[in-house]
Amino acid sequence: MTAKITSVSGTPERPIEHPFEYGDTFVRETLSDGSVRLKVGVRSGHVGTLRALAAALEPPYRLLYILHTSPSGSPLGRYESPDLDGPEVESFIHRFGSFVAEDARHDVWVHSESGATVVIDRYNMIYAYGPLDRFQEVLTKSGVLEVAGWAAPSVPYPHALHYHPEWNAAERTLLSDLEWVRKPLRDVDVQHWTGPQAS
Repeated sequence: MTAKITSVSGTPERPIEHPFEYGDTFVRETLSDGSVRLKVGVRSGHVGTLRALAAALEPPYRLLYILHTSPSGSPLGRYESPDLDGPEVESFIHRFGSFVAEDARHDVWVHSESGATVVIDRYNMIYAYGPLDRFQEVLTKSGVLEVAGWAAPSVPYPHALHYHPEWNAAERTLLSDLEWVRKPLRDVDVQHWTGPQAS
């Protein structure tokens, strides 16, 4: 198993990395436009959590694979899938879930035509938009607890994100697995990495 994110102490000249994990908690978070989402930080089992939340969505689905960093030189961009059914999404998560959860080169969105969306980002934070009560039931059954806003899961600062060369083959396979439509990265997608040397 490879680490996607670590916390960092020490100095910029002599950084010291430490294992990091979230605490199996979630919060309801109100955004600036008034919409509400769940923000979820799980200690482990990111693939299972992504699968369970995605199963609460309604077909048809589309995937958005945002490749913002590529150690192997693949074209960066926002890769949009064609319409997919449930078994196709499950197959994607089964084949590439570990890659998504153990390497920080990407963000993945699972989107339902109904407008609901589940996201796992480069920090292994999970966001759920749409049927929040249904998502909450899924999380609670798996032992993820709702907490107050002040205790919301948060990315450690400072931190380091890791791009592991052993996942380069998985990146290439993923990009050839579907008939993706690649669009340019948006400003918010670009990874401005300033931490310790990634592995």
